Amino acid sequence: MLASIPPKAREAMELARRGELSRAILTGEAAVAEAPDHPGLRLFVGMLHTRRLDLDNALPHLRRAAALLPGDLLPRLELVRALIGADRIEEAEQAVAEARIEGPEPAELLRVRALLRQRRGDHAEAASLYRRAIQRDGRDFESWTGLGTSLLAQGDAAGAAEALGRSLALRADQPAARARLAEAQAAAGRGQEALRAARALAQAAPYDPLIRLTIARLEDLLGDPEAAERALGEALALDPACVPALLALADLFERDNRIDEFESLMVKADAIGVSPAETALLRARLLFRRGAFEHALEAARSAPEAGDGGARAQLIGRIADRLGDHKAAFAAFAEMNRQAAAAAGGTARMGEDYRNMISRRFRTTTPKWYEHWAAAAISPPRPSPIFLFGFPRSGTTLLDTMLAGHPDVIVLEEKPALHAAAEALGDFERLADLDARGIEALRARYFAALDAIAPEAKGKLVVDKLPLGIVDTALVHRLFPEARFVFAERHPCDVVLSGFMTRFDPKSGMANFLDLGDTAALYAAVMAYWQRCREVFPLDVHAIRYERVIDDPEAELRPLAAFLGLDWDARLLDHIGSAKARRHIGTPSYAQVAEPLYTSARGRWLRYRDEMAPVLPVLAPWAELMGYEI
Repeated sequence: MLASIPPKAREAMELARRGELSRAILTGEAAVAEAPDHPGLRLFVGMLHTRRLDLDNALPHLRRAAALLPGDLLPRLELVRALIGADRIEEAEQAVAEARIEGPEPAELLRVRALLRQRRGDHAEAASLYRRAIQRDGRDFESWTGLGTSLLAQGDAAGAAEALGRSLALRADQPAARARLAEAQAAAGRGQEALRAARALAQAAPYDPLIRLTIARLEDLLGDPEAAERALGEALALDPACVPALLALADLFERDNRIDEFESLMVKADAIGVSPAETALLRARLLFRRGAFEHALEAARSAPEAGDGGARAQLIGRIADRLGDHKAAFAAFAEMNRQAAAAAGGTARMGEDYRNMISRRFRTTTPKWYEHWAAAAISPPRPSPIFLFGFPRSGTTLLDTMLAGHPDVIVLEEKPALHAAAEALGDFERLADLDARGIEALRARYFAALDAIAPEAKGKLVVDKLPLGIVDTALVHRLFPEARFVFAERHPCDVVLSGFMTRFDPKSGMANFLDLGDTAALYAAVMAYWQRCREVFPLDVHAIRYERVIDDPEAELRPLAAFLGLDWDARLLDHIGSAKARRHIGTPSYAQVAEPLYTSARGRWLRYRDEMAPVLPVLAPWAELMGYEI
């Protein structure tokens, strides 16, 4: 009752109403000291801390409020949400189990249970619970958002887009839902359509910075970071204190290796009073990029887990690795991958399906199959690209950055030109039956995609860099029998460990990197297929070794330049200059290739030998074949 509220609590509520959150919390804590068993006050102060993402201080208040009001669902739900945010899933599940419910289960409880299933990676059950909540109340926008999130994790991009659209129709001011909708539409192949709709919305609401934020998200997803930066600049021009836009721009600057600008935005965030909890992880990334590893580790560990827990775990792992704490580093990377698997759902099966696909291609690709390929003489109207292959984390990004320094070279950095041809082909076994007309049609699909991606490529030597493009080697040879291949080699143990330590988007083959055993199995499958292709097809291949590039880049790059028919150019050695000229590097190696060459990543696996022990039997034959020691 209002009369029972202590005076200091009234003052705290008024401060919170005016938006003075820090003073409201201090006053509220003082009120709790005077009335420690006031359930409403405990709940109020706990929720204030939650708004600041300060879950460690929120939880004691919320636990006490739930204990004082055992029959009231509200404090228990707030407690469960905070526990989920703090990644205390088992405790949250126990708190839900202790809820006293009479009659039909309320929609609020269904939503919380669904959120718990999402965190456990059970997106099918989460979607079922969200649907039950929606049946209770079709205007429950939070459940529509949750349903869309779970459907997207299950690969149902179209269903996710529909659910998220329903949510936003009910409540438009949901930046997170709008961003997720953009992701769903892009995944459903409707990215450009979504972008056009967002731009039309921006014209209808010219003063809304959050719509520009959605546009920026779409531009980033569609591979145009420069356009994303422009959209974020427009958002900040409309509202210089738009925290989501400020943080998104800071993230973009860090990914583009523009560290001074990144730091300036962090200073601006402080100046406008952005909560330290909201900037904690970005600040830790800044400290890491500046080489202040001890301070970076402290900052990363203090960052709330309620935000991007996977990014937090990854950063802790990277810092611990630099500091030589390999046990802590491996544990952090395992946590990063656990969170990614839980968020995506079905990743183990997805990874297995991809490996099975490679195995089927291995069985198909035989000398007898190749002998029966239909004759198809073609006159290439355009020179064939160079295909840069190598298992992910073999040094392909460093190599393509070096090659991009040559004025006669243009690099396609993991762009979908080859995918366009593979998609048009359909069934892999159709390769044998293609005639000249079919091959020309697929080549045309490839070059159309190439011209859309890099219209400036004409007249230059095109290097198409696709690490897992190895699985399409047969397609490349069918379309471009005269093509040359550059194959990047690196110690198998370092490659597999580095893959496990990298935060990939866990889709298709990349889902294998969430588990060390799956990563090793993928490596063995990919390398076996590459070896089979070398045996079956007359491929023109130049191997280049990561360790030799690090030791003596010129000695390794001069033969490569000769193989490619390029005049030697010293700019091939200036990978830092090339990285700055490219500005945006859209792979997980964006930071490393902007640094001087270093040897600390060579033989890194030896420091993790105990953790690598289970996969060494899988990798040892490949290491021996390539002349590496284990």
